[in-house]
Amino acid sequence: MHYTLFGESHGPAVGVLLTDVPPGLPVDEVFIREQLLRRMGQGGLTTARQEKEEVHFLSGVYQGRTTGDPLAAVIYNGDVRSADYDSLKNKPRPSHGDYTAAVRALGCNDPRGGGHTSGRLTAPLTVAGALAITYLKTAHIAVHADVLDEEALRARAAAAKADGDSVGGVIRCTVSGLPAGLGGPDWRDTVEGTIARHVFAIPAVKAIGFGAGETFAQMRGSAANDPFTMARGAVRTATNHAGGVNAGITNGMDVVFDVTFRPTPSIAKEQRTVDLYTMTETTISVSGRHDACIALRAAPAVESAAALAVCQLLPDTPADLDGLRCRLDETDAAILELFDRRQRLSAAIGAYKSAHGLPVRDKAREAEVLRTRGDMLPERRDQAERLMTLLMALSREEQA
Repeated sequence: MHYTLFGESHGPAVGVLLTDVPPGLPVDEVFIREQLLRRMGQGGLTTARQEKEEVHFLSGVYQGRTTGDPLAAVIYNGDVRSADYDSLKNKPRPSHGDYTAAVRALGCNDPRGGGHTSGRLTAPLTVAGALAITYLKTAHIAVHADVLDEEALRARAAAAKADGDSVGGVIRCTVSGLPAGLGGPDWRDTVEGTIARHVFAIPAVKAIGFGAGETFAQMRGSAANDPFTMARGAVRTATNHAGGVNAGITNGMDVVFDVTFRPTPSIAKEQRTVDLYTMTETTISVSGRHDACIALRAAPAVESAAALAVCQLLPDTPADLDGLRCRLDETDAAILELFDRRQRLSAAIGAYKSAHGLPVRDKAREAEVLRTRGDMLPERRDQAERLMTLLMALSREEQA
C-alpha cells in the first residue's frame, strides 16, 4: 500500500488516498474507530480539541470490502478555533513547522493550527494504518505500540503543564510474525530505513532506534551480539539487541524500535521569534488547546506508520478466505463475460461458414489452436489444451 495524506488542521477536512490496496480486504470500521479514539487521548494532558472523527469512504470500498481501486477517505473538521492563532500571524512558533512550511510554500501555506504540518494529519494516517494492520493480520503479523513509562511520563507532563510548558516521550513499537529474509542491505530496501521513512513523517518524531539503539555505543560486542539458537525447528536468537534486523534484513525475531517525540512546541511560556512581516525579533506566548505531551496519544500513529511500512516490505500476501473467494468470484465474472463474447464470435463465424458452404469443423484449425494456446501457457499446457478442447466443442454447438 502507498498513501498520500491531504488536508489542513483548520481546513474543511483531512484525508488519505491509498493505492495498491489488495481487493477483498474487510474494512473493519469498529477497529478504525477504536484506533481513532486511542489517538484522541484522554485526561487533561492532551489537546481539548474534540472532533467526531467520523470516517467517510469516498472510493475504493464496496459492501464493506476494498475493491482494489484507489481508496479515498476523509474526516471532516468541526471543532476548529482559528481565532486562537490570530496573535501568531506572521510569527512562527519556535521549533514548529510554521516557518519552514512558509518558506517551502513561498508564504502561500495555510498557517492555521499548523496547516498541513499539524498533528491533525495523524488522524487519516491512523485510518490508513488500521487498514494496513487488518491486512497484516491475514499474514499473522501483529503491530503494537505503547508509551514507555507512561505513569511517570504523565506525572512529568502534568508538572510541565502547570508551568505552561511541555515534555517529550518515547514510544516502543513491536512488529511480530515477520519471517526472516525481508528487506535488503541497499538503502532503498533496508527494514530500518523503510520503517524510519514512514515514522519520521509523524510530526514531532525526532529519533528512532532499533533494538538496543543508542545504548549500543556503551556495549561490547560480546554483550551486544545476539547468539543464534534453534527453537521449534527454526533459527532464532537468544537475545534481541538488534531489534529483529541484521544488515537491513529481518532475522525472524520481533522487530522492535523506540520512537522519540520532542516536547510540544506550542507552550504558554514566552518565547523569542521573528515577525516575518517586519523581519524584527519579537516574543510570543501560545494560547489555545495543545498537548502537554504529544507522545501520550501517538501510539496509534506509530503503529500505523509501522504497518504501512511493513506492507511495503512484504511480498504479495493473500487476504482471508472470504477475500480470496471474492477475488475468485470477480475472476469468474470476467471469464464468463469473455466466454459470452467468444460464443457470439463463434456464432458469427458459423453464419459466415453457412453462407459460404464451409463445414462447421476445421480439424487443422483446431490442432493449430491447441498448439498455440498451449504455447501461451506452457506451465499449464495440459490444462490449457483441455480447456480449449471444451471451448471448441462449445463453439461447434454454437455454429451448428
